[in-house]
Amino acid sequence: MKPLQMSFNFNGLTFLNPESTLTEQEKKVYDLIPTGKENAVPVDYIAQTLAISNRHVIELVRNLRLKSLDIGSNQSHGYYKFKNLEEYSEFMARYKKKQDRSNHVLKALEKTPMAQKLLIQTNNSIKDEKKKA
Repeated sequence: MKPLQMSFNFNGLTFLNPESTLTEQEKKVYDLIPTGKENAVPVDYIAQTLAISNRHVIELVRNLRLKSLDIGSNQSHGYYKFKNLEEYSEFMARYKKKQDRSNHVLKALEKTPMAQKLLIQTNNSIKDEKKKA
């Protein structure tokens, strides 16, 4: 097994190599992810290859992304490493749009009758605590 480079230098800036902090399972998942969206592999493939659940693969990929590794995905084909800036930009635009849609739903859910009931209950609890103090 070759040693991992702990950092790399890019135009005079030194960055920590995120791969140096990967768990064994994260490394296995990362190694199964090909470069280029045309080569993307589905969650099922990774899960079956490593004999783990799809949910665990998704969590491991999330961890890899949180460690700043360049991993894209799409619903129809699966995971891939970005091969160029175009793939990265396309993925980020799609991911941000998805996040914006989720945030829009969250804001709407904050106005539902159940959310209003929770707000009233919380306010009443705060008032009760102040009276006791």
